[in-house]
Amino acid sequence: MDLALLYDVLDVPEENGPGHLLFEARKRHYTLPYLVLSVLARDGVPMSTAARGELDRARRRADYYRAALARVAAEEPLQVLKGPLLARSYPEDVLRPQGDLDLVTADEETLWRVVRLLLAERPEHVGVSVLGAPTRHVVVTLSRPAEDPLLDPHLRFEVATAALVGDFEAVPIRTAMPDDPLTANLLALAEERFQRPFHPRDALDIHQLGRFDRPSITELVATVAEYHLAPELTELLEFAGRLVPLGVLAPLAEALETTAAAERERRATAPAAPSPPTGATAALDDGRPLYGMQLRRHDDHAHWPLARVHRFGADALLLTPVGDYLLVTGEIVERDRYEAALRELDRITEEPA
Repeated sequence: MDLALLYDVLDVPEENGPGHLLFEARKRHYTLPYLVLSVLARDGVPMSTAARGELDRARRRADYYRAALARVAAEEPLQVLKGPLLARSYPEDVLRPQGDLDLVTADEETLWRVVRLLLAERPEHVGVSVLGAPTRHVVVTLSRPAEDPLLDPHLRFEVATAALVGDFEAVPIRTAMPDDPLTANLLALAEERFQRPFHPRDALDIHQLGRFDRPSITELVATVAEYHLAPELTELLEFAGRLVPLGVLAPLAEALETTAAAERERRATAPAAPSPPTGATAALDDGRPLYGMQLRRHDDHAHWPLARVHRFGADALLLTPVGDYLLVTGEIVERDRYEAALRELDRITEEPA
């Protein structure tokens, strides 16, 4: 990992200098400047007070996530996705960009215990989503302002009972990740394709992973097939291969060709998904994602091991150990619906236990 590689990956002529390199990094991904600044500092490039301050804050951000993870992992069993696992593949003096911290628990009871531990980080926002049927999965997002809230992205934790949620159509929810870190990292990076196009940070991650020992190609292909991610991982490897050396991962894309074609065929011939339901209760029955619109944040139910769903009409409330939410399928909620949810919450709260 050196400046020459970064100039190549970000398509900046080296003669344009580090200022242009940093400018391009900001355009590509909000965390990439952290990596560029750390390499500039390591290589002794003169830095302004502002640049040095940004890098110092980024290092403290990484330290904060490490400390929070160590504290929670000491209390509860969990899996970590991406960030800290990928950071281990980078040189010690290079800061692998990390926007948030993704954690996976084996069940919902553990999830709420982890969330309660993370409440000590004083989050300003706690969001809750549910998906899946008949098994319900829960995703909780906690966020708070960064050290410099005007310049840096929020600190964010995501805790889920499912490691990979798929595309909500032909690619199913997969609850846990393989034990092998390299395999788990490849799968997590490939899964990102369901949310966004790949970008240079993904290529740099693949480059770093390619520097370490890997399972056999046969084992990797079998696991990727099991997780239904051969097309996405093939695309990622081809994208990264145009930008960086792939190291020990170089043979994998070709080895995945047959598996990727079979997975595309499986998806194409899978029964067509019905139109997404618009009502919350129908979406619950269908397993579609539902997002919690916070009605009240409290700890009245902190002792509850599980969240509870309360249906009323076509709508549903999610009553959780951290607050109460109206389950919705989209970002816009009519005022009448919101007020009806508050009235229903008041009604069931006033009922005798």
